[in-house]
Amino acid sequence: MAKKHTLTPITVLFVQWYYLEAPLSVLRGYFAYVKALSEIVPFVFLLRTLLLPWKNIADRTKMRGIDLSRIMEKLSLGLLSCGVGFVVRVLTIAMGLIAQILLLTFVLLYLAVWLLFPALFLLGIGYSVQSL
Repeated sequence: MAKKHTLTPITVLFVQWYYLEAPLSVLRGYFAYVKALSEIVPFVFLLRTLLLPWKNIADRTKMRGIDLSRIMEKLSLGLLSCGVGFVVRVLTIAMGLIAQILLLTFVLLYLAVWLLFPALFLLGIGYSVQSL
């Protein structure tokens, strides 16, 4: 006996697309952006190198004898280089976190509006019909 082909009603296809496929596509895009942002701002690397000198700038010359001015010079260069590295890395981490939070907020807001729009649309139609 021949198998009957049944067509899925368009409303079922629309609901499936609207509530499953489209939100999943938005989430896939979100995770792609998260991955790209984490490559631009490598949080783990920045945290591991937080207290290292900036651009590895350090005085590596050998000292002979005890020269107090030379010791102070090496100490001040090392502290300044570590301080600059710390500040730059902390600001980079902060900007990366702000970007991630803004992206998450935008995606959640977008999904909320997307999922609630049909209900709001029907409420608007009901209100306009009622006001006639």
